[in-house]
Amino acid sequence: MSASCGFYRTTSRSAGDIKRIAVPYLKNDTPEPDVEIVITQAIIDGIVRDNTLKVVSEDDSDGILEASITEYRNLPYTFAQTGADVQAEQYRLTVSIRASLFDRGKNTYIWENRVIKATGDYYLETTSEQTYEKALEDVYRDLVEAILSATVQDW
Repeated sequence: MSASCGFYRTTSRSAGDIKRIAVPYLKNDTPEPDVEIVITQAIIDGIVRDNTLKVVSEDDSDGILEASITEYRNLPYTFAQTGADVQAEQYRLTVSIRASLFDRGKNTYIWENRVIKATGDYYLETTSEQTYEKALEDVYRDLVEAILSATVQDW
């Protein structure tokens, strides 16, 4: 039988000097129309849900997330053959952003030009639980987690 020593912490994360973050609309460097609006809102919603940082206007912020969408692809990923026909069975949604976090107090970047890539797979069949909407949720969740991991250190 082994004994273990427990560790208790009152806060699980720290963002250093960054407590309030601004998330202006991402720049869209892809041909996909209006994707910057949806992805920006998904990032804001994810940060709010995480509750480590407070999302505020640029004037009230400690840090500003600057980002652009560099890739938005929705391509066939796996195929099925029925007789002579070959059809896409599964698709892969891929979103990449290039992001930087600017510290307004120190007038410098905390991290810069970080490429964050997320993917989500889905089936066209409506009977599958892996839908396009679920793939989008997975992609957005992974983007937010990568941004938070880069911004907020686990202690």
